[in-house]
Amino acid sequence: MIDRSIKVQILTGSVIFILLAAYIYSAQAILSPIPVGLLLLFVISGIKDNPFAERLKIAIWGILIIWMFIRAQVIFFPFIVSFTLAYILDPVADFLVKHRFKRGLASIILVLLFCGLIVMFGFLMVPTLVQEINNLISSLPRLVDAVQIKVLENLPKVLHFLRIEETQFKKNLADTLPGGLQQLFNNLLKGLMSITSFVGQILNIIIIPVLTFYILKDFNSIRQWFLSLFTRRKRPRVSYYLWRINRIVGGYLRAQVIICTFVGIMTGLGLAFIARIQFAVLLGVLAGLLNFIPYIGLYVGLILTGLVAFLDPNPLFPLIKIVIVYAVVQGVEGAIIQPKIVGDRVGLHPVAVMFSVLFFAKFFGFWGLVIGVPSAAVVMFFIDEWKRKQALLEMIDERALKTK
Repeated sequence: MIDRSIKVQILTGSVIFILLAAYIYSAQAILSPIPVGLLLLFVISGIKDNPFAERLKIAIWGILIIWMFIRAQVIFFPFIVSFTLAYILDPVADFLVKHRFKRGLASIILVLLFCGLIVMFGFLMVPTLVQEINNLISSLPRLVDAVQIKVLENLPKVLHFLRIEETQFKKNLADTLPGGLQQLFNNLLKGLMSITSFVGQILNIIIIPVLTFYILKDFNSIRQWFLSLFTRRKRPRVSYYLWRINRIVGGYLRAQVIICTFVGIMTGLGLAFIARIQFAVLLGVLAGLLNFIPYIGLYVGLILTGLVAFLDPNPLFPLIKIVIVYAVVQGVEGAIIQPKIVGDRVGLHPVAVMFSVLFFAKFFGFWGLVIGVPSAAVVMFFIDEWKRKQALLEMIDERALKTK
């Protein structure tokens, strides 16, 4: 039988929940998630020693943080960039501290080195990239015509194989292909210009290196402060979760920086000296950036590079060389570099990787492409933890039944 006090609590909680839901529904036109979330947290705070209430608090806080991030991306942008840089550089700072450097001095050295690399990249690469972008813009009409000619030359064989009427298809293609290709390249150039503008904004924001220094200097203190938000009984578990998440997210991000740099440099060199096509530097940088998007980035970069090959009078041999360059670079990256750097820390199936990238990109745009894979890996980690706990509880129940 259920105790009378428990019945009263259940009835009271149900009434409060109904009244609260009715209030939120009636005031939905003037309320935002912040006051609603704070109101729910205030109500839930009165429930003590209830696991469901604790999980509900975490879920509400998570929803509020995500909502505020989406609504105020411009404000959070320098803090997110600074925290990400500090997070990536933290293991190097720990290494320097172990070799008798003070944490503040190690942080200054790393921030200055990073800023120096950015400035050096700007002086060495940005003028070439700007020149190649301008050349690509001037070459767009010729490239569109070359692609259209090659398509129309090889189209009859494909149409005959597919048993499609050639005359009507050519008419529709002639009407839509030039505009479609022009729109494709215009969107690509807009993206490239926005990336250039994005890098220029980072270089001009003084606050990011300053924030990075302070966050990197006090990174361990920030971690301890976060742990202090939890009770002593829960801190070991939270510390373990942080360690596992750090292995997944930190390992993935740091590895991707190294891998994308390698892919960008090697692809650019291969396109310049082996394939000998135009815009090799621009396409190398693009290949490195797109490599951050698993699977999808590779195919997008390969298709864009293949389209540029049509500027050559005989594009067949450049296309073969491009495929060889991409195959060699991706083969070395996949067989040698990635297993040694990333290992099995992410442990996601390729289908799960592609789904996570598309899913998070839908809701978070560019940042979703960056955080999609590690976020999905973290979710899978918590699912595995839940399954492990369920298996442990079932084993305990089975042993309890056997002892009776």
